[in-house]
Amino acid sequence: MVEALMFGKWDARYHPLYEPGEKVKELLAECCITLTDRPEAFESEAMKQYRLCILYGEFDEPAFGDEETAGLLSFVSTGGGLLVLHNGISVQNRSELGQMIGGEFLSHPPYEQLPVLHYKGKAAAHPVMEGVSDFCAEDEAYQFQLDPLADIQIVMEYQYEGKSYPAAWVRRYGKGKVAYCCAGHNGKTFENPEFGKWIRNSAAWLLSEQEEG
Repeated sequence: MVEALMFGKWDARYHPLYEPGEKVKELLAECCITLTDRPEAFESEAMKQYRLCILYGEFDEPAFGDEETAGLLSFVSTGGGLLVLHNGISVQNRSELGQMIGGEFLSHPPYEQLPVLHYKGKAAAHPVMEGVSDFCAEDEAYQFQLDPLADIQIVMEYQYEGKSYPAAWVRRYGKGKVAYCCAGHNGKTFENPEFGKWIRNSAAWLLSEQEEG
């Protein structure tokens, strides 16, 4: 069974880990997923047991320390798979990790309730989009500044107030791979079957080409 680590904060103000973490465990039943809120879990020695890492952190948490940053960078660059969901991009507060992900969260429009976003595939031929149909979900309309130097492929967009924005992308980083999607504000989005397919496809793609051992 694939050992995986999912990071977030149990008591986060906006994106607590528990419900999304349990949903991801259901979606990736072939993985043995450890849920943690301990940044030290990313230190290099601790990461050796995992093949997949899932980020669902929070923006108001402190930046990763040097050891955790080095551990996560080493994990991906030497062949690990990194799945970043919604607010997991918050690790951008360490610039090295933001560069690895390939984009920086800028903002989301103010709202009194979550807007309904229409997600549309942009790269049907990519494995992470296989069988994933367009779908709608109530979620935050995250907006980004993509790294012009990062070789990323946008695989999904969302439409908000008549405009299209990047919603998901993939990239290779050293010997490893990264997949990001901005959906996932709460557990309800994870119940959407199309988003579930994207998560399962992404995990499969991130784990492909890895050496067993």
